[in-house]
Order: sequence, then C-alpha cells, then structure tokens
Amino acid sequence: MIFNKNKIFITKELYYTVKFIKKRIIYVPNDELKKEQRFFLNAIKWLYPYKINTLECAKIHSGKKWILKMDIKDFFNSVPYNSIEEVIKNVCLRLNKSEKLSEYLSLVTLNSTLPVGAPTSSHIANACFLPVDKNIRSLCNACGVDYTRYVDDLTFSSYSRETLKIIENEVKKILIFYGYKTNKNKTKYISDNKRQNILGLVVNNYKVRLSKDFKRKIRAMLHSYFVFYGSSKDIKHLAWNETREQSLKGYLSYIKHTDSAFYNRLKKYSKKLAIKYFVAAHF
Repeated sequence: MIFNKNKIFITKELYYTVKFIKKRIIYVPNDELKKEQRFFLNAIKWLYPYKINTLECAKIHSGKKWILKMDIKDFFNSVPYNSIEEVIKNVCLRLNKSEKLSEYLSLVTLNSTLPVGAPTSSHIANACFLPVDKNIRSLCNACGVDYTRYVDDLTFSSYSRETLKIIENEVKKILIFYGYKTNKNKTKYISDNKRQNILGLVVNNYKVRLSKDFKRKIRAMLHSYFVFYGSSKDIKHLAWNETREQSLKGYLSYIKHTDSAFYNRLKKYSKKLAIKYFVAAHF
C-alpha cells in the first residue's frame, strides 16, 4: 500500500482519495476501484441479502409509549477482521475463486478495517453483524420489544421504559462480547409526549410522516437550487455543485418512497420555480 499526499494506492490503477467531511475521514475510491468493488458487492448481496425499508422500520415503532435509540460507536472500524475475512471467504467459495481471497480482501479493506466511503463497506458490515442481530432479536422477542437496525443505528420500542432499560443493559453486553461498543452520547429514551423520530420519520400516534422541519429544509434546498442556476449574480452562499445536487436527488428519492403526496407537491413547486427562474427542472 502506497501513500501519496491525500491518496492511498492499492495498486497503480486502484486508489482512494482521502477527504474530511464533517470531521469524518472518508475514503473515496477512484472509478476503477469502485468498479471492482461494485462487481464484488453484487456477489456479497447474492450470498448475504440485506434489505431494509425505512418506512417499514418506522411503522414497526409507531404508536409505542417508549422508544430507545442506540448507536454503535465507530461501526465500520469496529467490525472484527476475522468476521470480514470469513464473509469474503464464503463469497470466494461461491464464486469458485478461493485463490483470490487475499486479492479481494485488499479491495474491500484498508488497514484491516472497512473504509468509510467504499460501496462494499455497509453490506459487508451488515453480513458480519448477522450473529449479533440474531442474539439481539432473540432477547427482544423474549421481552416483547420491537427491534430494527439501520447500519449503526439500533432502535427499540415498548410500552414500558423499565423493559427498555433491561434491553439497553443486555444489548451492551452482547455488543461487547462481539467487539462493539455503544456511543453513550447517542443513547436516547423518547416518550410519546415528545416527537419520536425514526430514520427521519415521525412515528407518534400510530402515524408515520416526515417532520415539518425536514419538509421546510427540502423546500428551501429546492428554492436555493433554482435561484443559483437561474441567477447571473455571484451569490456565493448559494453555491451548488455536483455533490450537493446528488444530495438533493437522494433526499427526493427518499421522499418519493416515504411520502408520495409531499413528493408530488414538490414536483409542482419545482415546475413553478423552473418557470420563475428560467431553469430546466431536473427533479
């Protein structure tokens, strides 16, 4: 492995660009490396299918008296290397390419950990976490508690805070046994007399909906987008680039899946903005 300024080379053609985003180190694979990783990702998905629907997850916790949210500290870096190796070994066996184990490991790991930014990292981490999920789910079933997980976010719901206290203590023990720790600052108990937010969706009173703050944020982003591209003025604080555009598209895709009525209103709003600022609507 070769280090060159802000780049980490696996081979001459395959490398990561190191970026710092919101105080986090992100390893962005170049096109060639991403292509190799995506090929391997398809094989991982085939052997370890992991599908999560944010809307369905939120529905599971709707209408509960208490919600407990826990976060796994430094999730990708905490996944044990022997677990990663076992997952990759199983994939290689299915592909009849056991001799390429070392090569594939070098494609999906960095310093024996899963790099944040690689398309393979989340799915490999989920595959490695299956035994932990099984133990946590068994515990929750025994206690009558609902449980969902989205990458490093663990959510539990019940009608009893005392039951969730037991769950919190036992889950910590399970995580420690498998080599993980919780982020104490992100452990939260939320009662039904406060806004219960699950993966960006409010679940109070047996209803699942986007929060008003989130809706205002998206409308503001759309307005900012059309003002920037429709103006000949130098408005630096409204600067848009490809990364920000992709972020907006991601939000809109999420909204289309979770709240079709609001999505349709946004489409009409976009058309009005496009006419007002003489910009071709891409959303």
